[in-house]
Amino acid sequence: MFALMRFVFLSALALLVLIPAGIVLAAIGLPVVLVVCVLALPLLIVLFIIGLPVLILVGLVLGLLGAVFGVLMAFLSVGLLALKIAAIVLVPLLILSWLMRRREAVR
Repeated sequence: MFALMRFVFLSALALLVLIPAGIVLAAIGLPVVLVVCVLALPLLIVLFIIGLPVLILVGLVLGLLGAVFGVLMAFLSVGLLALKIAAIVLVPLLILSWLMRRREAVR
């Protein structure tokens, strides 16, 4: 138990030592990030100008494909529903007509 308490205490002290190191790294790193962002700005502008129409076209094509697929699936589901209803109605009629024909053949 004493070893665990010693470990927790020393870990807390180590974290307190890391706080100034983090501040120094942030003070050095933020200007570097600012310079990199300024250097990347023309590239981002070009990518935005070229990429936005491409993104719009890709979105348009995907939307049209989705609409076509949705309409096809709707027709397919209506067709399957019609087949189910036909099966529910026609199978009993088939059985009934077979029984009636069999009954007349017995006479």
